[in-house]
Amino acid sequence: MMGNHFFDELEEVKESILEADVLSLFFPYFGKAILLDTRSNETNGPTILLTKMVRNPQERIRSLEQLRPGFPDVDKMILIPWVRYISTLIESGVWASIVTRLEQTTFIDPEKSTDSLLLELKEMERIELISAIRGPKYETIWSLRKDI
Repeated sequence: MMGNHFFDELEEVKESILEADVLSLFFPYFGKAILLDTRSNETNGPTILLTKMVRNPQERIRSLEQLRPGFPDVDKMILIPWVRYISTLIESGVWASIVTRLEQTTFIDPEKSTDSLLLELKEMERIELISAIRGPKYETIWSLRKDI
């Protein structure tokens, strides 16, 4: 566990992804997180999934225990907030590190799974951007004065 350390250096992020047992890459704008668990046991292999974002590391551990019961405690978990665009996730090489980490495990067809997650993230981003422009979720904090 990396404590309360959140990453901003992209090279550090990529290196950490390749070493982690569990990765939670969370997207505060969507309230979602990609959870990559590389651990496996006799009946269950590694997994990658899109799940709800949690408030803190302890909550993520509890949710992981519910999602993956019967697994031992996590040795190394990293939490990465992603407040950049999804395209930056790809361009920076961070997404490639996630795919590589999954390929290092016994996960079947990591590219297909990560491709579908990536499409889902892009769609959530598109919806959020549209909402920022015309949706009720956001408010204008300043506007052009009409009396000028």
